[in-house]
Amino acid sequence: MRQQVVFWCLCVLMSPIWAAESRDVFLSKSGESFSAYEARANAFLQTHKEWVKEQDSAREVSAVMPFELQPDPEECAASPKVGVLLSHGLSDSPFSMRDPARALQAACYQVRVILLPGHGTRSSDLLFVDEDDWRDAFQSAADVFKQEVDVLYVGGFSTGGALAAEYAWQNPQSVAGVILFSPLFKINSSIDWLSPMLSYFKDWLDNYPTDDFAKYASIPVPAIASAYRLAKDVRNRLIDNPQAIPVFMALSEDDQTVDATVSKTVFKKAMVSSKSQMLLYSRLQPNANTDRVRIYNTNWPQQRILGLSHMAIHGDPQNTYYGEQGRYRICSWYLEEPLNYQACRSDQANWFGEKSEALLEKSKHAARVSWNPTFDSLMKQVSNFIEATVDLG
Repeated sequence: MRQQVVFWCLCVLMSPIWAAESRDVFLSKSGESFSAYEARANAFLQTHKEWVKEQDSAREVSAVMPFELQPDPEECAASPKVGVLLSHGLSDSPFSMRDPARALQAACYQVRVILLPGHGTRSSDLLFVDEDDWRDAFQSAADVFKQEVDVLYVGGFSTGGALAAEYAWQNPQSVAGVILFSPLFKINSSIDWLSPMLSYFKDWLDNYPTDDFAKYASIPVPAIASAYRLAKDVRNRLIDNPQAIPVFMALSEDDQTVDATVSKTVFKKAMVSSKSQMLLYSRLQPNANTDRVRIYNTNWPQQRILGLSHMAIHGDPQNTYYGEQGRYRICSWYLEEPLNYQACRSDQANWFGEKSEALLEKSKHAARVSWNPTFDSLMKQVSNFIEATVDLG
C-alpha cells in the first residue's frame, strides 16, 4: 500500500505545472458556422498573439487566421459544389496552406483552412493542448462543411494530414478523397517513443523566440508527445483497416521531420484504392512512373536545390514570403550559430534543400528550401485527382 501511495505521489510531482492551470486557448465548438468560427478566431488572435513586429500586427493576424476561399461564381457556375477542408501542421498556421488553397480555388473548389488549437499565438500555448483538441477541431469543421457541399475532400500538411486521414477512415461514407502533403505517420526519429515520458519531466528541449510571424521557432516536448501519439494511433488505424478511399499523397524521401519510409508503407498497405496516387520527391532516385506511384528527382543544381524539405512540397515558388524570391528564408538549423544564421539569411548564392551532408558540402550555411519548383504541376495533379474521384452519388 505504501509503495502505491509513493508511486502516485511521484506521478503528481512529475506532472507538468501547466496541467493544473486553466486553459486560455482557442478551441473548436461543435456545430459552429465557419463565419462564426472565423470571427471568434480573429478576436482571440488580436488579444493573444505574440507579435514579431507589433506595428505589423494586422498582417500578422491575417497570416495565421483560418480562412475560406470561394470559387469564381461565373467561371465555375457549371461545376459541382466540391469542398476541400485543409489543416496545417504542428508549429505552423493556416498561412502554410495558402498556396494549395488558392490553387484549388482556381480549379473551382471551395476551400476551408482551419487553425489548430495552440497555434497562431505563441509557442507556449502548445503546452495547454493535446492531440484530442486537434482531432476535435478537425472533426467539428468537417462535420459542418460536409452539410454545405455536395462532395467533401479532406486533407492537410504533416500533423494536419494525419488528422485528415483519420477523419476519412472514421467517416468513409462522408469523404470522397484525401489530399496529403508530407503527412505525419511517424516522426523521423528512432527515439520519438520517449517523448511522452520525457514530457512529464521537461517542457522544452529548446525555446527560441520566433522571427517568423507565420510559425513557431520551437515546439514544447508535450506537443511533440501529442504528435507522436497521434501519428501512432492513425498509422495503426489505417494499416489495420485498409480502405478503398482514394488518397493523393505527396512527400519527400529526404524529409527530416517525418519518416517517409513509414508513409510509403502506410500508402502501400492501407490506401488500397486503384485511384490512389503517391508523388515521391527524391534527390537520389531518377524519375519513374508506375500505376500508383510517380517519382520526381529533386537534384536541381541550376536552381541550387538538393532535395525537397518537409515544408517545401506544397510551397509555391511565387509565394512572396516563403517563395524563391520571398522575404523570409528558413535558417533555423543555425539558431545556435549566429554567424552561420546570418550568412544563411543573406547569401544570395546560397544552396537550398533538406538537411544532409551532401547539402552542407554545397554550403556550410545552406537554407531549408520552402518552395517546390514543380508546384504548378503538383496542384494540376491534385485537381486531376479530384476530377477522377469525385462522386456525386
